[in-house]
Amino acid sequence: MVKDRMVELLQEHFELNLYEARAYVALVGFGVLTPAELASVSEVPAPRTYDVLRSLEKKGFAISQPGKVNKYRPVHPQNILEKFIEEWQERVAEELKAKKKAKEELLELMSPLIETEIPKYGVEKVWVVRGIRNATLKTKEMFEEVKEQILLADDGYIAVNLESDIIKAIDNGAKAKIIVTETVFHRLGTSKIMDYYKAGKLELKVIDKLELPMLICDDEVFFALEDMAARYFNYETQIWIKDFRVKALFEGKFNEYWKAAKKA
Repeated sequence: MVKDRMVELLQEHFELNLYEARAYVALVGFGVLTPAELASVSEVPAPRTYDVLRSLEKKGFAISQPGKVNKYRPVHPQNILEKFIEEWQERVAEELKAKKKAKEELLELMSPLIETEIPKYGVEKVWVVRGIRNATLKTKEMFEEVKEQILLADDGYIAVNLESDIIKAIDNGAKAKIIVTETVFHRLGTSKIMDYYKAGKLELKVIDKLELPMLICDDEVFFALEDMAARYFNYETQIWIKDFRVKALFEGKFNEYWKAAKKA
């Protein structure tokens, strides 16, 4: 119903609770209402009408007319909704500024920890990364730190979604060999990866199927454990390993794919 959709939008985007949204829609529809009248024409419970109307007034959505029985009328939707958005933009801008300031302060405070001689990942050389967000952050970090070589065998995410990170790594001097499946290749379309391939700045091949997608950056290896249910819910378990021996094993598998793949 239209009324339900109006209530839903007011809740989702304009910070009104359910009863406040219902009351405001009723005020817009009837013009002027007393608390008792609001209870009779809306789904706001009678014991809550006074509090709800006072809350709407405080938030700027209603105006009261004092008297023996207070009456309330709505502030025109065009005015209050526009005002809400303007105030929200100012609030978000202030919050963004505060977060950026906090980031700079944290980086300054943490710099002694980052620059310490203790290995960045401690003594551990194997880490488990779960979820698409964490995997993306880890992959971005690998591209930022790679110095010499990127070997990517990709069946669906990295080449398409982290294109700018790959390009930046190449611009910083890393050499790249990329194998993608047909589906990924078609999604690359007019991407910068294709531009760099055509310009000879990276090597690119296409393969029918990848049993073991992987990313190798220098001595770091990143790959996902096979779990279709976890992949469906974006909670794949991925493994990061930093070890030259493991890297050599995966590089051997990558070279097998490279030989089997065809030129893009």
